[in-house]
Amino acid sequence: MKKLNKYLLKNVLKLLLVTELAGIVIFITIEFFEHMDIFTSTFRNFLNSIIYLSLRTPYYINLMLPLAFLISMLVLLIIMIRNNEIITLRTSGVSTISIMLPFIGLSIILALFSFSISEWVKPFSSQASEYIYRVKIKKEEPYVFLKNDKIWFKRGNLIHNIDHYDQKKDTIIGLSVIELSDEYAIQKKIDAEKGQWLNDSWTFYNVIERRFDREHIVEKKIYKELKDIIKENPSVFKVTERNPEDMSYRELSRYIKRLKRDGHDVRRYLVDLYNKISFPFINLIMVFAAFSVGLRYVKTKHISRGILTGITLGILYWFFHHISLSFGYSDIFPPVFAAWVANILFFSFGLIGIVTLRT
Repeated sequence: MKKLNKYLLKNVLKLLLVTELAGIVIFITIEFFEHMDIFTSTFRNFLNSIIYLSLRTPYYINLMLPLAFLISMLVLLIIMIRNNEIITLRTSGVSTISIMLPFIGLSIILALFSFSISEWVKPFSSQASEYIYRVKIKKEEPYVFLKNDKIWFKRGNLIHNIDHYDQKKDTIIGLSVIELSDEYAIQKKIDAEKGQWLNDSWTFYNVIERRFDREHIVEKKIYKELKDIIKENPSVFKVTERNPEDMSYRELSRYIKRLKRDGHDVRRYLVDLYNKISFPFINLIMVFAAFSVGLRYVKTKHISRGILTGITLGILYWFFHHISLSFGYSDIFPPVFAAWVANILFFSFGLIGIVTLRT
């Protein structure tokens, strides 16, 4: 059995490396041609684009890994079927579960590898690549800063403070704008409860405007809705405000605690938090998917259909998983359920497929 396990792992790792590399090349090529006009506008931009795409590689490695693992196992199983190796193993008394065990062990290692990338590599690479793209390549002015988990920026004699910016919804929660005199005394202060980016402009709600003399409030106005308090495009804030998907589990957990403390709704961020745990387990599910599909095809003209069926199954998983996450973001599904429902369902289907295999 040790020789069998070594044979299976050696061959699947070779196929995994080739498939993973091919997937990364495809993703990088697509992204390069998508932004080719700005990447090739100057030689400096071209050099920065190489650094940018290199920093994006950990994201693509993590994204491609489960599907590459599925394809690698399917190809190996079909090669073994063509060479009558599966029949030989079964007639020798080797069960399907025994063949699966080394792949299950490898899937656990890949799950740990995937989590490690998400926890320690991807947060740094994503932040660095975003900075290079927006500041070094697109030449966006980095005048917006993050301090004490709040966004600050200054325009002339106006100081702006944003309590929380939601990248997914392009929503500002808690805006304060202070207008200073030439002597640095406060002349006016505007507080808005919430702002939404609509039709290429900001619309703010529940706005209070106060005007001051040297010591007292001289005027106070309240608006249910007020437009264009700030002019900045949402992309400006994305330079500093990190996407929850690009944070590590620990960073996002601390971020959620701060939002809770400040009274913000954190359900949609909990979806991302739970997804950081559920996502690596896709590799384990792919083992059951590969065996439940791959071993149903014998050495006939339908072998290629087996590969296509397995790849289609992987794509269906991605589609269903992202739909369930969307339902979680929209508060239709509870956060834990949204992050795990695709895993549970596809694991169940794979297990049923294994049990119902003809041996």
